[in-house]
Amino acid sequence: MRVLIILSLLIMFVSCQEDAKTPEGLLRMYITDITSKKVDRDYFETYTTGKMLEHINTLSDEEFNSFVDLSKVRSPKLEISNKNCEGEKCSLTYVIKYDVVLEDKKEFQSEVKKVASLIKDGETWKISEVSNIKTFHDSLIPINALED
Repeated sequence: MRVLIILSLLIMFVSCQEDAKTPEGLLRMYITDITSKKVDRDYFETYTTGKMLEHINTLSDEEFNSFVDLSKVRSPKLEISNKNCEGEKCSLTYVIKYDVVLEDKKEFQSEVKKVASLIKDGETWKISEVSNIKTFHDSLIPINALED
C-alpha cells in the first residue's frame, strides 16, 4: 500500500513539473520565473523568440531592468482558459491574477487576460508574442486624483 501511495505521489509530482516541453508548462514556468526571481537577457534568449525576443533585444539596460522588475507583484495565479494548436504553433489564452504591494501594504488586485503565441523549437517551446486582451485593477485604498 505504501509503495502505491509513494508511486502515485511521484507520478503526480513529475506530471505537474513546469518546463518548456509543453506550451502550458512553458507558460506556467515563465510566469513563475518572471514574478519570483531575477531573470536576465539569457533567460529570454532561451525561452522567447520572434517579436518578443526582438522587443527584449531593443531595450536599453535601464528599460530591461524596469521591464523585469516585478518586485511589487505578489501571489500570481495563472488560469489557462483556451488552447489552440496547429502543428508547431500554439495560442494560449490565459488570465493572470496578482496583488500589487507598495511599502508592505496590498494596494491593488489586478487581473489581466492575455494571449500568448508559442512556437516549438526542437523539443521545447518558446514564447513568440504576448498580447493583452483586457485588464482590470481593483484599488484597495482610496485614490486621490488631485494629489501630485
